[in-house]
Amino acid sequence: MNAELTVAESRQNVKKCKISVSGAEKLHQALNLYNKVKNKVIQLCTCMTESEFNWEIALDFADKFVYKRTGLHLKDIEIIVLQSSWEGITYPQMADNYGYSAEYLNKDVGNKLWSKLSEALGEKVTKHNFKEALKRAWKQHVCGINNINQAPQVYDVPSDSFYLERPPVEERCFAETMQPGCLLRIKAPLQTGKTELMSRILNYAGNQGYRTVELNLRDATKEDFGCLDTFLQWLCTSITEILQVTCPVAEHWRQSLGNSKIKCRTYFEKYLLPGDNPLVVALDEVDKMFPYPEIGGEFLGMLRTWHEDAKTRPLWRQLRLVVLHTQAYTQLDINQSPFNAGTEITLPDFTDEQVLHLVQKYGLDWDMSKVTQLMTMVGGHPYLVREALKQLAQENMSLEEVLQTAPKAWGIYRYHLQKHSYHLFAHPQLLAAFKKIALADTPVEFDSLLNQDIAVRLNDLGLVRLSPTGATPRYELYRLYLRQHCQEKDLWE
Repeated sequence: MNAELTVAESRQNVKKCKISVSGAEKLHQALNLYNKVKNKVIQLCTCMTESEFNWEIALDFADKFVYKRTGLHLKDIEIIVLQSSWEGITYPQMADNYGYSAEYLNKDVGNKLWSKLSEALGEKVTKHNFKEALKRAWKQHVCGINNINQAPQVYDVPSDSFYLERPPVEERCFAETMQPGCLLRIKAPLQTGKTELMSRILNYAGNQGYRTVELNLRDATKEDFGCLDTFLQWLCTSITEILQVTCPVAEHWRQSLGNSKIKCRTYFEKYLLPGDNPLVVALDEVDKMFPYPEIGGEFLGMLRTWHEDAKTRPLWRQLRLVVLHTQAYTQLDINQSPFNAGTEITLPDFTDEQVLHLVQKYGLDWDMSKVTQLMTMVGGHPYLVREALKQLAQENMSLEEVLQTAPKAWGIYRYHLQKHSYHLFAHPQLLAAFKKIALADTPVEFDSLLNQDIAVRLNDLGLVRLSPTGATPRYELYRLYLRQHCQEKDLWE
């Protein structure tokens, strides 16, 4: 009897061991799966940060780290050096662009800037390695590789969630994109919603079964702008990657006859345009090619030709072009320019009612009087309005604090204002004209000191508002910011 019990107990123990081993194996498999998933997430996160890391993010990250370490934000002149270095510009070239001596920019500004960044990032930073140093620190900050689940959230709720339609803009864009061979040009100042509108156009087209491609010319490197042949290969390669076309661009280029424009055309005709579904190609930040007139003129003229080809060549009716830009390219023959062809869409500011609707989306209990206070400072500019509401919704600041600090060099709009400052510094005629407009208490009339062409360029940038006889600052924010800098005499004299 005892022997039988012993055998039974042994069998039971063996069964328990098998169950334990099986459980251990499953646990081991689960751990292996977890590690594989974790590694994939890390790889995906790394890949995403590689593609997302750009100048705007680098500046914001560098400024926050320096402020955290020193209690002071980066100075405007330091940001000029940082951005110029980001773009591969030498100190002598900076000196020519901004009117300082190369020695001052190198030894007084540059050396102190790299020292600040070295201290903030915890590694030796120079003009030659600062990009990679910032990227490494940023990737670690975003991904939190040692603890993915506790990675800090860098981005705010996507503005996508709080997008406001501006009828009839969206419907016009959707309808135009459906037209064979269309050329849709979206022209608007900095941070007014061009890219968000483009995303909706592409989403709408995709829902109609169209193939869609989004290209930002900011992603092209200085080498890509080296010559027209190189740029057109970059263009075709970028589209090919997105559409997953199998024919290599380099092989087509090598085997084809003719110049680079002909090779680009035949690549489109052989591999990109054929098919049952039209192709929508959206080109964002086309202004990025304006500093390269040899390439810009040829490429923009080619877009005009493609648009006109759709009138007589059925294959080119497949192509729908969406071009986003701030200014028109004036160095091109009017008969070759795409900026007087197709359909132009300009983005209006938000109205009082639209701002009030946005206020409600942010959960703020406002009446129209507070909306008026905010719009007196920043008008209906989409970014400026949303940035203020975001700060107020997070209870970081009161409306009074936002309005008082708005034009300050360290206020919530500092990066937006600095972008305008850089552009004005690089174009003395624009700077002189805008200074005159901002310092005047009444509209400045067109005369020898305020050329109409210069005023139109300032209007394209969103800095002024034009009337039939003159110009005024577009927003009180811009007037106060410039006046403050004139009083400080550190940037404008």
